[in-house]
Formats: sequence, structure tokens, C-alpha cells
Amino acid sequence: MRLPIRMANVLGERTAKYRWFAVLYLLLCFLLLPSLVLGLSLAGWRVMAGVGGPFLGVTIFIAAVNMMQAHSPRYLPTKLQTWDFLPKWMHSLKPLDRLITKATVCCSFSCEAGQNEEQGDEEPISPHTVSVRMQDEFTSSQRKEQLTHSNPVLDCLEEIRPGVAVFKLKGLERCNSTPL
Repeated sequence: MRLPIRMANVLGERTAKYRWFAVLYLLLCFLLLPSLVLGLSLAGWRVMAGVGGPFLGVTIFIAAVNMMQAHSPRYLPTKLQTWDFLPKWMHSLKPLDRLITKATVCCSFSCEAGQNEEQGDEEPISPHTVSVRMQDEFTSSQRKEQLTHSNPVLDCLEEIRPGVAVFKLKGLERCNSTPL
């Protein structure tokens, strides 16, 4: 029971950080991998075992090293204690994120944040600085055109006035005094 909840939590965190991850996950898990397994099974059991065996072995090795890195890294060789010896694209989604955000318009805020991270300019981001930065760069109508969907969090970040925060959810307003 705990494993599916942990897996869902990890997938939710990845999707929250990278918007495109959900689409990639669905394509891989429900289209490409089943098609690959079907194609290999149609080619015969020898081909299926020849490709599936090494793939399964590498997957088990990676899972075992990840578990040992998390629970007892001192038993691993120094090189395997972290994945930093691998190229960045093999242990991080940031290179793929930069590629996808450059190719699409849906993540215009992430592109600016990614450029700031590359330059080494890391300023702390608070709701006030985000909303001021957004107000300086875009008017509200231009920002709505650039966003692909309405995000209630961004609506809440726009409100700088002190007092109770009001969340705008598709025409419904909710504050601390009115429960949903």
C-alpha cells in the first residue's frame, strides 16, 4: 500500500516541477513501452529474452544502487555513492526541461528562471517578487495570452494587498471565513 502512494507522490512532485513530465510519462508508459513489448513479443521469445533480459538487469541494478544511496551509501564504492559521474542528462531532467521549454511557448516563466540559474543569479523568490516581476514585464491581458491555462496560484500571487488572501477558482471566491 505504501509503495503506490510514494510513487504517486514522486510523480506529482516531478509534474509540479516540470509541466511537460505528465505528457511524457503517459506517452512512455501507455504508448511506447507497450508497443515495444508487443513488437518484441511478435519477433519471438529469443528476441524478447535477448532485449528484455539486459533491460531488466540494468533496471534492477539502478534500483538497487538508488536504494543503497538512500539508506546505506557507505557500503557502495565512492564512485557509485552519487550519480554525478554520469553526464547531466542521465541523472537530471533539467537539460530536457531547457530543450522542451525552448521548443514550446507554454513555459515562458521557466525559460527566464532557467537563464537566471545558468548565469548564477539566484535571488530568493517570494510571492511579492514574483508578482512584481510579472506586473513589470507584462500587463494582465498579455500575460493571459502567454499562459496556456489559468492557474489559481498565479491569481493568488498577484494579490499584494495585506489581509486575507482570496483564491479565485473559476468564478468562485473563497476566503478563510467561507468554507468550501
